[in-house]
Amino acid sequence: MLSIMHERNEKYHLVHGNLDTTYVNLAALVHYLRQREFNGWVHVELDEYDADIFLNAKEPPRVRETDHATNRTSEGEAALQRLLVRAREPNGLVSIYEVEREEEANEEVSSTAAANAPAQAETDNRNASPEESEEMDWHDLVRLSGELIATVERGALSAGADFASLFRTVSLSLADDYSFLDPGTGRFEYGNGTAQLRAKPSAHAFVSGISEALRGVVNKISTGPRAKSVRERVALDLAVLARRQQSKLAKFKFTPQLDRIAGTRVL
Repeated sequence: MLSIMHERNEKYHLVHGNLDTTYVNLAALVHYLRQREFNGWVHVELDEYDADIFLNAKEPPRVRETDHATNRTSEGEAALQRLLVRAREPNGLVSIYEVEREEEANEEVSSTAAANAPAQAETDNRNASPEESEEMDWHDLVRLSGELIATVERGALSAGADFASLFRTVSLSLADDYSFLDPGTGRFEYGNGTAQLRAKPSAHAFVSGISEALRGVVNKISTGPRAKSVRERVALDLAVLARRQQSKLAKFKFTPQLDRIAGTRVL
């Protein structure tokens, strides 16, 4: 099973994915998690910037930030303060991952693994075999598709539409051409900002199918006197995603699809 969950290790699971910083107070969220003695990490993605806050019960949080515009990676209290300021910007994404402990005796080991996982993941990516690299690409592709769907979902919800119902209806209508989209098979599922794929179509078919499904949803919500404003709202949200995920959208050939999805110019 492929998932867009930002998996660092099999001992972790996604609690909440792709929460919008427009509606999330990161400082309050971290305070709440520490009160719960939460063991895991919070991943934040903003334009040309991402960061992780590692939490282990009531110990002080540890932060690692990467500013892609300057190629700078930093850690420590100053990094945390910069992150809290940046996270006030709208249209960023916040995801929460929790350690799955089999027993209390493993708590310290699991916490150490969580802190070292990002660096280890980078090392694993560099040393991966062609087969492993392909698998990592699929994880990235499915994860990116989840972000893309979530972006259109926000536009649909702002227009008062039932996105889940529309997406299911459009997916079913495309099932003859893209069998993985058939809701009855459970091969592809989306909910709460995350996507899961239990099939292996070609990457081209996957990108085309997701793009066509989203285009169909936008067409259905862009009717009446508000049609133009709805498309412009979707295009604006897609443009924000395009700035944040420019290289990945280009890599997986989603970029040419953005204008077709919105039904108007995005970039």
